[in-house]
Amino acid sequence: MLLALILVLPFIGSALILACPQEWNLRISLSTLVLTVLVSVAAYWLLPAGTIAFHPELQLDAVAAQLLPVFALLHLLSLLGTAKTIINKAYCCRNLLSAGLSSVALITHNPTWLLGLLLLGIILPWWELHNRGRSVRIFFIYMAVFVALVIGAFATGVTQHTPLGIGFLLAALFIRGGLLPMHSWLPALFASASYGTSMLFVLPLLEVLILIRVVLTAIPESMLHIASTLCLATAIYGGGLALVQQQVSKFFAYVCLSQTSLVLYAVLLHTANGLTAALCLWMSASIALTGLAFSIRALESRFGALSLNTYHGHYEQVPGLAVLFLLTGLASVGFPGTIGFVPMELLFSSSYENGLVVSGTLALAAMLNGIAMLRAYFALFTGRRQLTSISLSTTLRERIGIVVITLLIFAGAWLTPSVVESRHRTAEQLLNLPASTEQH
Repeated sequence: MLLALILVLPFIGSALILACPQEWNLRISLSTLVLTVLVSVAAYWLLPAGTIAFHPELQLDAVAAQLLPVFALLHLLSLLGTAKTIINKAYCCRNLLSAGLSSVALITHNPTWLLGLLLLGIILPWWELHNRGRSVRIFFIYMAVFVALVIGAFATGVTQHTPLGIGFLLAALFIRGGLLPMHSWLPALFASASYGTSMLFVLPLLEVLILIRVVLTAIPESMLHIASTLCLATAIYGGGLALVQQQVSKFFAYVCLSQTSLVLYAVLLHTANGLTAALCLWMSASIALTGLAFSIRALESRFGALSLNTYHGHYEQVPGLAVLFLLTGLASVGFPGTIGFVPMELLFSSSYENGLVVSGTLALAAMLNGIAMLRAYFALFTGRRQLTSISLSTTLRERIGIVVITLLIFAGAWLTPSVVESRHRTAEQLLNLPASTEQH
């Protein structure tokens, strides 16, 4: 029953939005997402009794149970941080449809269905770009190549784990994740679409889910090495470009690119400790980057597109957003005491066997992202005080979002040990290892 509710609630909400007057859009969307979060948490607490099966191909296992509340919360925070001038029927429908597709993808164990849902997700950002009259050429070209590679993967037997099929699928997922050298669509999307739509397309990291569900135990060693190298190169590349960006939207896009590359690298370590790090980092990075996007979007809804070449001095006008920006930015790079600290430590400890060069590369990527965060913070919130004749204080919805994200950033750090233990057991199961073969 709970699993059925998780699946249908977002789609019911979308239908209600289409049927109800415009002024009900926000209320219906928020109510639907809050209810989805609560039902997802309830399903998680029922998991110790065993995997909940709704259909042979739809199962709520240990991977999905902890991520369902995170995904629902990601969509809820996206809506809380969106200005009312942007919220309309189409935007609310896209948000709920994205929540529904993400939830179904998490509990889907059929590779064909899972990849089909990933392909369906392309429609949502294209829909917004088309409605806003923005160019879809770059996004369309990259996604067309992605679709072609997915079709090629099926045609060459990816479901039977043939090397050629796995190669096609890895190439497709790397395009979808924006890894080098197929990354140009990611900053273009953030510059053209709203933060909400862009964030909900990128941050669920469904390409990680595909890796885990479809080919995790069958990737050839040579492909693992090539893919891991690309992930490390992209992590440094994204961090370096985030450090020199002039537009806030592109800064955020490259930070996302760098952080998501680290999650993919952790998966490709192909060890229980590495996969544990990936599962923990998947959750912490999604929450931290969602909070960062929340603060940036709320800031730009007041002041318009902001440049990082000048000091804007907005701290005294919106201190809550300034604190949130700093907290989430530091959490995303693993600052001690935040939700991102233990996952980053796990990543470093899991990679030490690969040598000093790999450890140094990871440290360099984290350092670049950290410096980029502080540079952006100082540019946006320090400098000469800006005087305005109207109040720019945060709204009630924004204050709720700030409180929720802050609690997650710090409470997540306290809950991390139990989460790590459960994620480690899950990693051993996914890799078909005997229990407790690795220490964590």
